[in-house]
Amino acid sequence: MIPENCFNLIDEPWIPVIDKGRISLRQVFSEPDNRALGGNPLQKLALTKLLLAIGQAACTPENDEIHASMESSELAQKCLEYLDIWHDRFWLYGKKPFLQIPTINGLIERRKRKDLHAATSQAGKRNAEARAQPKSIGMGFYPDVPAENNTILTQYQVPKILADADKALFLVSLMNFALGGKRTEKNLDTLTDGYVGKTVSAKAAPSIGNYNGYLHSILVGKTIIDTLLLNLLSKERIKENAYWTTGLGIAPWEEMPKGEACPTAMKLKSSYMATLISLSRFVLLKGDGIYYVEGLQYPSHKDGWREPSMAVNAGGATPKIKWIDPNKRPWRELASLLAFMSAGGRQGYDCQFIRYGLVRFRSRYKQVGVWSGGLKVTTNAGDQSVKQDDDFVESLIFLDCAILGEPWYHQLQVEMDALDQLSKTVWAAINDFFKTQNMAGSSLAGQATTMFWELCERRFQDLVDACAPPYDTLRVRKVFAQSAIKAYDAFCPKESARQIDAWAKNRPNLINYLNSENK
Repeated sequence: MIPENCFNLIDEPWIPVIDKGRISLRQVFSEPDNRALGGNPLQKLALTKLLLAIGQAACTPENDEIHASMESSELAQKCLEYLDIWHDRFWLYGKKPFLQIPTINGLIERRKRKDLHAATSQAGKRNAEARAQPKSIGMGFYPDVPAENNTILTQYQVPKILADADKALFLVSLMNFALGGKRTEKNLDTLTDGYVGKTVSAKAAPSIGNYNGYLHSILVGKTIIDTLLLNLLSKERIKENAYWTTGLGIAPWEEMPKGEACPTAMKLKSSYMATLISLSRFVLLKGDGIYYVEGLQYPSHKDGWREPSMAVNAGGATPKIKWIDPNKRPWRELASLLAFMSAGGRQGYDCQFIRYGLVRFRSRYKQVGVWSGGLKVTTNAGDQSVKQDDDFVESLIFLDCAILGEPWYHQLQVEMDALDQLSKTVWAAINDFFKTQNMAGSSLAGQATTMFWELCERRFQDLVDACAPPYDTLRVRKVFAQSAIKAYDAFCPKESARQIDAWAKNRPNLINYLNSENK
């Protein structure tokens, strides 16, 4: 029985927005005072990708010149007109549910009949019936369904019935960020006859990556619409990327694939639209749960997968990528992300969203933010999970467009190199403090450097602003030097005579850091 159309994403509030709570897609584009998206970093990324997909489908400029002349109000109006045209494709439930494959229900029923026919006992029949039930969504916090043998450690891990707004957010997050593993439905027929690409462990979604989790970066404006305009790509830019062989592509809600390798699926996989809405999972919401099946498979960055939010160094034989590292916050990668500002032009790691956006709009905006984030995951035999020190990570740094240029960038590089050296000084000093007392101190030295970087993060925005002529970085260096001493003192006690002697002997001498300011 086909459910009636229910919960339209254009009209119903489901998108978390700072200072407002939940709003609808229509409100995103009709209310100019929406500052920024809420939620965890992956939800922010997934929602940004969805809104960009709507923007690209509604109003992709022909070239950079036209793009640079666009106003955010023009983009918003085009998106509203587009949503009115495709209003019927944004129902969460119904004959054509948003980003879902209703034919999955038939595959589940077919498998249940086979299992019931093969069952030789009542227990076997009960298992067949149980397997046909939709999976629990869990908390909806991670882009994955919980494993059946999950250990419950806190009340936050207790499965609950999600509201439709939470289901919509979970659904959007799955498309590009689903974790790889064995939690998808097993022993189902494929939707494309003869398709043999699926394995026991479903492949990770392309935007999360097959290993630790990609670091993603975007430009951020004063409002959500400004952010979309900054990161919109023109047809000219899309065409120059050789890995998007079918160009922009068609938004999936306009034409959903019928299977894993149907013509529509193959066109989507090689288009720019796939980097925004990849359909890495074929799903169907049913009742309080979800049918969860591996969808389209994509290559890794080594095999040619590219997203304009990824930082890629393609200079060597094998492309290198920036990964998420909770122990190295994304703000520490700012110099790498802005490498195109160096005197030699673009080199090293390249993030297209940042490079394209700053080149186009630097003269129009007084200030632009660089947001970077993602989720660190652990991969074991193709199965991805969040464990140990894995976590969501994000940073937001604002750039004064008037000061951007090669001199500012050169000074930023100098300061970041000096900070790296300062962190090594802290580590060596604390390690020597314990070594003097015939104790192992490398573990505590590592914890101290983590504390040092956390203290530096609070004042990093000041350093970014101080790198422009006339340079005022010495003032900030004094603050960072105090952070180094604070980290040293926090991990090196001075209570006994022996400790006092070791503390005084190994206390960092930061005179070179304070006197080597390079202008």
